[in-house]
Amino acid sequence: MEQVRGFIQEAAVFIGAVLRPAVRSIRENSGLAVLSVVLAFGLWIFVTEAENPEQTRRLPIDIPVRAVNVPADVAVADQLEDVRVQVRVEENVVESLTKEDFQATVDLDGLTVGEYELPVEVRALTSRGNLRIVDVLPGEITVKLAQLLSKTVPIDLDISGSPPADSSLGRTELETERAVVSGAQGSVEKVVKVVAPLDIEGRTESFESAVRLEPRDQQGALVEDVTVDPAVIDVSVEMVQQTFSRALAVSPRLEGTQRQGYNIVGTNVDPSVVTVFGPEGFINAAVSIDTQPVDIDDATGDVIHTVSLDLPTGVTVRGGVNVTVTVNISPAPGQLMFAIPVSATGLENDVRISGALPSVQVFLFGSLPALLELNPNDITASVDLSGKDAGSHKVKVKVTAPSGLEVRSISPEEVEIILESS
Repeated sequence: MEQVRGFIQEAAVFIGAVLRPAVRSIRENSGLAVLSVVLAFGLWIFVTEAENPEQTRRLPIDIPVRAVNVPADVAVADQLEDVRVQVRVEENVVESLTKEDFQATVDLDGLTVGEYELPVEVRALTSRGNLRIVDVLPGEITVKLAQLLSKTVPIDLDISGSPPADSSLGRTELETERAVVSGAQGSVEKVVKVVAPLDIEGRTESFESAVRLEPRDQQGALVEDVTVDPAVIDVSVEMVQQTFSRALAVSPRLEGTQRQGYNIVGTNVDPSVVTVFGPEGFINAAVSIDTQPVDIDDATGDVIHTVSLDLPTGVTVRGGVNVTVTVNISPAPGQLMFAIPVSATGLENDVRISGALPSVQVFLFGSLPALLELNPNDITASVDLSGKDAGSHKVKVKVTAPSGLEVRSISPEEVEIILESS
């Protein structure tokens, strides 16, 4: 630094020596005036550069890359890789630079579904320190484009926290019950619902709140890289002052009848128990809380519905009025009897069957829907007459049934066949 100051002093002496005669003769020679201005400006630049020199540095800053000009029918499948930059900037500015001072983009104009290596353009958003971008690292990134998909999913209110003991959650109202999620097909297909998280810890008075929606998968995990429309909704929450409460089991109310041949093998409610607030008489007498009807008419498989609780007037519950009812329905086992005519195989050429072959009763066991749809022609009953000559023979009946059905019994198991010479 002492050398720089010395050099500046010498330069100032030199320029002063040049400028003094120029000033004396400025009226006589305008060229010297121009020279004076040029030399003074040069001295200012030199001094500024000497005190705060520029340097080239690779910044240890990860700059997020944003896709621009994205075609309407595609979406970026994976999160874009961050980049770093090498810059030329004044020394005293380097440490103050952040990722907000830069804008990194990739241009997707005209592209379709596929994988591309695309150049990254980085632009400085500030001019302080004479900032200039020298290089982008890496200069290209991989961009995967997938088919854009949108679908409508339900909105669930996810309430956390609890009000004081003498208050309860009353009516909740969402601005809308469904939202549209959009993005790459693989990501959108994971989304089964969007959640509106709401904390009511310590709340005693009714309120409204703007809640940001979160896309969730079947396990409740957040799904990245999709957009939700609307992104934010208003939620109205009614807080009810309450004195009497009780935990009651939720009793699902089923409506309709499952298809013939099917049984209800189980019913589950989530949550299975809710805390109910209401008048003292109701609280003391109630043993359970019914749901609104769950339609299982003509069902042949599991039925899953989110329904509200059937709450009497003046009764509320903590945590929301909606429950998920799962009704497990499976094919019923059964047994049916079929009269099947007997056919013969292996009959020798020199004999013939005397009279008509009998029928047998075949008892089949299996899935009742399969039994009810079974055609008797799908069942065969036969006797093997190989090696049998003229005369009376008792032959065991062999029955073949469709796959998945079990032959429980055959009546009779043996039939008498009379053969006569042909």
